[in-house]
Amino acid sequence: MKKFLVTLLALLLVLSFTLLAACAPKQGGEGEPTGSESAGPAESGKETDPEPEPAKKIRVAAIFPGSIQDMGWNQSGYESLMQLKDEGFEVSFQENVDMSALKDVIRSYASEGYDLVIGHDFFHTDPVIEVAPEFPDTMFGVVGGTHAEGNVVTVGGTNWEGAYLAGAFAGLTTKTNKIGLINTADGDVARRMRNAFELGAREYNPDVVALHTFTGSWDDSVKAKELAIAMAKDGVDIILTQTGQANVGAVEGCQEAGIFAIGAPNDFSEIAPETIMATSYIPSGAQLYYLAHLFAEGNLEGKFYELGVKEGAEDIIIHHDFPQDIIDKVMKVRQDLADKKIDRPSGD
Repeated sequence: MKKFLVTLLALLLVLSFTLLAACAPKQGGEGEPTGSESAGPAESGKETDPEPEPAKKIRVAAIFPGSIQDMGWNQSGYESLMQLKDEGFEVSFQENVDMSALKDVIRSYASEGYDLVIGHDFFHTDPVIEVAPEFPDTMFGVVGGTHAEGNVVTVGGTNWEGAYLAGAFAGLTTKTNKIGLINTADGDVARRMRNAFELGAREYNPDVVALHTFTGSWDDSVKAKELAIAMAKDGVDIILTQTGQANVGAVEGCQEAGIFAIGAPNDFSEIAPETIMATSYIPSGAQLYYLAHLFAEGNLEGKFYELGVKEGAEDIIIHHDFPQDIIDKVMKVRQDLADKKIDRPSGD
């Protein structure tokens, strides 16, 4: 019993010293706080370091010629603009801007102090170049443009690498050896895209033939549907459609005819997941995003930048399940494009 009491007393003494130590003031040098304790108010007469100023937000404005819900060019740019906003950029935009009002909108954004004003259309090039000298401290950009000078920078896609990649996939998966491309209008760019589509298909299928036709409008879904059905009657079993809002009609035509579609330039496969087997992903927004980040890094120059597969501005998304050897062959073409091993097709 005595031994137990002695032991108990010893334990109580140890516990008491432990509690006293825990309650004692911490020592961190004379008059100095320790750990994460606050130093408290500054002593009278001593200046404190000024609070650092918050980083200035980069202001980016985008001008869209059409609707930001067009399932294509303008929507892609708008979505990338919103991504910039999420990253801390200050952004603004106007949609459906008519060419007659374009120069006034450009001047308005520049006058408001935006750091980078972007016209999101090839046809914005000349108006931007005309207005830019009035605001030498502002940087101007044109998505889809080709001419740059002074404080005007332009950026564009290759306008063929994505089609070449889609063609490689179509050539590997067609059953009839006939594939089709629906564009909005004829021209050098459209013909280069058509040539790339067919040449890509012939990477692994030398017998394939590509048919090419045009809607004449970005929003004529009725015409696009009719063209898709007509192509199917000619034996086409896969159609690459890149016609803006008219893509909906082209896909409906493919559905009705029981053939497959490759959508472009955005992924809208949710409207017909069984019909849209892949997306030729060519987001114009990647170009806008690229310009903004080059500006933020201080590396944006008044010149033309061309973006393709290597820069992530053109690619393919395969939605359906296919044998691995098909996927591997498509990825081989993708790598060759990124490595610039494939020559640029003609626009003839």
